[in-house]
Amino acid sequence: MSADTIGHGLSSVGWFSACGLPLEASDRTDARSYLDALGLPASVRIDPVASWAHAERILRHPGWDPLWWEREESERTRLTAVCIAKLGQAAMFERLQIGAGVEHDVIHGAAAVVAARSGLSDPALIRVAAGAASVASHCRMLAKLADVGPEHLFLRKFGLFEAGRWPLGIVDGVLHLF
Repeated sequence: MSADTIGHGLSSVGWFSACGLPLEASDRTDARSYLDALGLPASVRIDPVASWAHAERILRHPGWDPLWWEREESERTRLTAVCIAKLGQAAMFERLQIGAGVEHDVIHGAAAVVAARSGLSDPALIRVAAGAASVASHCRMLAKLADVGPEHLFLRKFGLFEAGRWPLGIVDGVLHLF
């Protein structure tokens, strides 16, 4: 798979375009698929986040559940090892790097535009949003290089961003979806 194929179409993703809108049934289905791919129990609820201010409160909340983060990091490490074994370290990094700067600029710009339309001008929160989407995009590319199936957690998480959402994380047994 070429790097062009891996990164194709990222500039046409509706980054953050559904943030703050009511959750659709498809958003809930996609979020549940992501939680299932993480191996988390059905008891984890999915709640909407209505605004950038609400998102910031969630991000600052001390009740973060580290399990989802640890599972993602463990999988990122595993896929990195798979890709290095398959491609070699230099080739893997080269493929992951292609377009990463342009991609981040597109994502950051989209976050800034959507935030501004909502009346937010906080550059730190915009950077956090863009960083989260960039990490999801990077992990998506890593998963594609490793040739994982479409049910993989990184592809599921990227799908949430692709749908214009931002999964903020799990706090007190709830996945907060902006």
